[in-house]
Formats: sequence, C-alpha cells, structure tokens
Amino acid sequence: MNVKDISNGSEIKIHAYIGGHSIVLMTMAVFGVSAGLLVKPMEYFGKYMQFLEPSKIEVKNKRDGRVYKFMSTTITPVKTRYGNFHLIRSEDKLEPENTRKAERFGFAKMGVVSVGDNTLDLHNCIIHDISMRGLSLILDNDIKVKIGDRLNVSFRYGPMFHNYQISTVAVRYFNVQGKRAVGCSIANMNVDYITLVATKRNEKYTPLDQEPDITLNPEISQRQQIQEVEEDLASQLISERPSTGAKTITDENPFALDKLEHISDKTLRQKHKEERQAKQAKEIENLLDLRDI
Repeated sequence: MNVKDISNGSEIKIHAYIGGHSIVLMTMAVFGVSAGLLVKPMEYFGKYMQFLEPSKIEVKNKRDGRVYKFMSTTITPVKTRYGNFHLIRSEDKLEPENTRKAERFGFAKMGVVSVGDNTLDLHNCIIHDISMRGLSLILDNDIKVKIGDRLNVSFRYGPMFHNYQISTVAVRYFNVQGKRAVGCSIANMNVDYITLVATKRNEKYTPLDQEPDITLNPEISQRQQIQEVEEDLASQLISERPSTGAKTITDENPFALDKLEHISDKTLRQKHKEERQAKQAKEIENLLDLRDI
C-alpha cells in the first residue's frame, strides 16, 4: 500500500525533529492524491510548519484498524481552493506493524469453562476478547489453571443464541482491572468461530462501500474534489520551479551573428587568474601605503 492509499479520516501521528528536539504532532488524513497524502493543517503559534527532513509517521488506518509506520520525505503546507492543508510525501511502501499479531475484538460475554478432560467440572468465566488466533478469559479464583492446560470454553452468542464450543490452550496470564485472566490459543479452529470473528470485525469497521467520505465541498463528488486539489497542487509545483533562463528567439535565422552572445577570447581560467593577480596587487599597494605612514 502506498501513502496515498491511506483511508480518509485515519489518525496520523508524526514524530519529527526541530532544532535537535523531537516533537509529536497529531492530524487526520483527508484523502490521497498522486503527490502523497493530504492531511489537516498543522499550526504552531499561528504559523504553518514544514518538515523538509525525513520524519517518522505512524498511521492507524481507519479502513482495517491496523497501524502502519513509514518515513516521510517531506511534509509541507499546500494551498488549495478549499483552504490550506499539509501534504505528506513518501516513497516507502506501507506494511502493517507486527503482521503476525492478530487483531482482537472486545467481547465481554458470560460462558463456562472446564480444564482438561474433566468436562463435567464446569466453572463460570467471562470471554474478555477474541481474535482469529485465540481468546482471553477472566476466571474465578477457584479455578486451577497452568500454562499448557487445555481449556474447553462454551458460550452462547447472537440473536439465535448459537452455542459455541471451542477447545483452547492456556499460554499466558495477565490482569484485567485486578481480575485474573488467561490468554488462550485456539486448538481446534472451526467454521463457527471464524464466522464469529468476522462478524465482530464487521461490527467494528464500516464496509468500504458504506464508509462516508471526507467532504470539502458537498456539492460535488469526492472524485471531482480530488481532481481539483490535484490541479491546485500542480499549479503550485509549476510556479515553484526556477526559471531556466532560456531565451525566446523570434528571428528567422537564430544563428545570425548579431543574435549570438559575445564570446570572449579569454578562457574562464585566464579570467579568474587575472582577477586574482589584480587583487594581490591591490593588497600590496595598500601595505606600501601603510609603510609610508
């Protein structure tokens, strides 16, 4: 994914340096353009900032909830017909941070759990969160669980109160608001559980075709808005380019002698040598004047 493909409304965190001091700035993505990512403007005491040195960017992409990190080449203010923004440029490809870590979804549902082969000894638990790789449980204090124990979890969820039965393995302990909890990996992945995780994901993230666009002008489509911003950026880039100093020759014979610049017989090296000798002569003359005094 390129920087211009970051979803509208994504949170942007910028780690930059000014005068050897690190600062952190927060902004929000507006939309991507061919030159980079247009974000909401950032001011410091009423002035727009610009960072011409590489900066570390951290994005929580609204589209998939993943965190992406990359380096920007420049972050500069730009002026458009819709106001002032900042443009983040980067040549890096965006890769999600820690792709091996599965995204977790809050659950907080009551269930029952048994340890090992004793499936008749049931204890109450709370399914704290779920992911495609595992789930975590808040346990009662009377349950004896060791790392590596098999935990059989059962709970009901959904409008039809579908019964989910999942076999897991305890892998770590942690605390949730002072309560004992255990993280578990899934031992037998089944279709029911995969569907459940997908459902929770859809509840958390708006489908792409239903995601509202950030609108700078509600009277036209976002596609047209992007096109207009592209035109504004292009005009700025053209105006910022230095003049090449090229001459326009309208004479029918561009090689006419009276149209050519005068070419001196002296080479550039000879000219510099003469200037240097003249300067030395002037310094000697000044010293002689001081000696006479």
